[in-house]
Amino acid sequence: MTQMRTKPRKIVVECIACDDTINIGYNPKVGNFITCGNCKSQFEIIDLDPVTIDWPYFIDDDDLYDDLDDEDDY
Repeated sequence: MTQMRTKPRKIVVECIACDDTINIGYNPKVGNFITCGNCKSQFEIIDLDPVTIDWPYFIDDDDLYDDLDDEDDY
């Protein structure tokens, strides 16, 4: 008996900025960053079931150090 292998499919999502289709490849991982080829917006993969993207959350280094400096005031 021969097993049939299914060909992996490229995974695509809809850009949340411009509604264009973004090809994210065959093996996406949570935390990967992707860029829309149409509007050049950058997104982060936040879930895999179903594949979901969102605007990335970046920590501004200056804000981080400001928060650490505030702890010394106690």
